[in-house]
Amino acid sequence: MFSHKLHVVLLESLMMTEKKNVVTNSTVELTIDNFTLQSIGAYMLFSQIDEVVSQDLCEFIIKSNYILPVEQPITILINSPGGGVYDAFGIIDLMESSKLKISTVGIGMVASMAALIFSAGTKGMRTMSRNSFIMTHQFSQNLEGRYHEFIAQRTHEDDLHERFIQHFVRHTKMSEKQVNDILLGTSDKWITAKESLKYGICDYVKDPWS
Repeated sequence: MFSHKLHVVLLESLMMTEKKNVVTNSTVELTIDNFTLQSIGAYMLFSQIDEVVSQDLCEFIIKSNYILPVEQPITILINSPGGGVYDAFGIIDLMESSKLKISTVGIGMVASMAALIFSAGTKGMRTMSRNSFIMTHQFSQNLEGRYHEFIAQRTHEDDLHERFIQHFVRHTKMSEKQVNDILLGTSDKWITAKESLKYGICDYVKDPWS
């Protein structure tokens, strides 16, 4: 999951910090708490996806694309119940247009919109741990308004449903019919890591560290 270059970056950062401390004659204990995952190219998506989380992850992707060398992949670790459709699609658009390769790692539950984010990782770099699960379903909306507004909303929802289908067709081995029948059926669909591998939702089922 984490590349050799990432470990080199961390080691170099530790050495630079140590040198700085020698020059300034200051005493700073060098521990793992001195670093954030984002500073070494990794992000933990371990919560509901809302506009705050979406902005934070989008900022991470944008900064990484400006700062990191093009050969340096970034990693998004995911354990999320999902969340807002538009918030997630904003993340997905940046992932798909990123000049950096993006490794996604599913840990625990990767549900709803989090499943779309996970599958949007670079093909060949999407890993699920052995005890992780994908959960997919049809999206839901709470509607209020007048009749003509319902009509307009229905048109938009049909478009969203088609976007869901095309996303999974693009990022998996599944056909439109399979996506509709299996992933977007009338009830929640829980998919094991091994099943996800079969469907092409992930590329590996293994220990994230291997």
